[in-house]
Amino acid sequence: MFTKLERERYNEDRERACKRLGITRNQYNWLRRKGEEYRLACEENCNGTYTEQQYEVRTKCLENGIYHYLLKQELNTKKHQMFVYFQTDPRGATIYLDTKEIPSNNYTQAVCIY
Repeated sequence: MFTKLERERYNEDRERACKRLGITRNQYNWLRRKGEEYRLACEENCNGTYTEQQYEVRTKCLENGIYHYLLKQELNTKKHQMFVYFQTDPRGATIYLDTKEIPSNNYTQAVCIY
C-alpha cells in the first residue's frame, strides 16, 4: 500500500511521463502491468524457476505483446514513433519508452514505466 504522499508523487510522475510520451493514463497503466509481468519473468529466471528456454519464450511473448499494443494503440506510427528498451534486471523497472531511439548504454534517459 502507498501512503497518500507516495500516491500523489506517483500520480505526478505518471502525468509527466504521459505528457512527455503523448500517451494516456490507461495506456501507461497497461504498460506498467506488462512491465511487472516482464520483471517477474526476469526474477523467476534469476531464481532458477524457469529454464533458459522458458525464460526466452516468456519474455519474447511479452515483448511482442507490448510491440503489438503500441501499434494497435497507434503509438508507433510515422507521425508518432515510440521506442522501447527492456531492462532485464529484476530489481527495478523493466520498460523504458521514448519518442527517440534509446541507446542501450544510456537507457535511463528514456521514460521509466514503473
